[in-house]
Amino acid sequence: MIVVAGEALIDVIISPDGTIRAVPGGGPYNAARTLGRLGADCTFLGVLADDRFGQLLRHELAAAGVELGCQRPTHAPSTLAVAQLSEGGTAEYRFYIEGTSLPMLSAREAWSGLPASFDALHVGTLGILVEPTASVLEALVDEYSNRTLIMLDPNCRPAVVTNYEPFRDRALRLIAKADLIKVSDDDVAFLFPEGGFEQVRDGVVARGGVILHSAGPGPIDVFTRDGNGQVTPPTGDIVDTVGAGDIFGATVLWSLMESGWRKGDQLGLEDVMPAVRVGAVAAHLACQRAGAEPPTRAELGESAAATPRAAA
Repeated sequence: MIVVAGEALIDVIISPDGTIRAVPGGGPYNAARTLGRLGADCTFLGVLADDRFGQLLRHELAAAGVELGCQRPTHAPSTLAVAQLSEGGTAEYRFYIEGTSLPMLSAREAWSGLPASFDALHVGTLGILVEPTASVLEALVDEYSNRTLIMLDPNCRPAVVTNYEPFRDRALRLIAKADLIKVSDDDVAFLFPEGGFEQVRDGVVARGGVILHSAGPGPIDVFTRDGNGQVTPPTGDIVDTVGAGDIFGATVLWSLMESGWRKGDQLGLEDVMPAVRVGAVAAHLACQRAGAEPPTRAELGESAAATPRAAA
């Protein structure tokens, strides 16, 4: 059982030709849908609105086989992210958060929405930024990190960060307790503008954690306790990159847990690299579709079998 806690929102995607479409999104929400489509037992812990967008978000979770931890909807409107796509498919985001559903996750709702037992907790993106949700998620990590796998994808959104130091401090506290951490070049630049990432990274792997460092379409660096490796993602036509990082990280977590990873297990490079390759294939499949649309387990298996082994 995997719990994914954080925000669900609507991505309002504006294509270069001016076409507008609204699709389900939000880093944790995308991760939960990915896990559900891959066949994992997954609970999404976040508050959804009672508007049409909220109904759409709820429907897509159910279609992916994901349980909703917080059943009671809020009258606050759904959170929106406006994603303006470049000709190459990359997205520039603007967020509409104040007074919406995202900040509505209370401690009472969070704890009552948890399943009786679970093996991993996934947090990140706006969920670790916007209060009071951010404090609730950090409290969950504090409570469960000694017995549950923790995955962190900070997925930093600088345009939304109004108080940098408190956000960075929280991110560092979460990094110190996470077992699997996915960061991008942008995350590293934002959290470590004056350097120091290497020291933090080395501290994580020294205690047995795993760090995945992505660089857009470039190779993914993998850091583990017994060595480092690199995975080159598949190449091909791209529709857009919306949600690709979320889908990649969730797929790696799923693959590692499918192979038996549980809290306290020490993973080496040979344990992690196959999962990263599978995650890269999942992200590539998502990039060939509009919006954050993760592959099913069958689609991933077919594509992974047809994809040449990435260089390590």
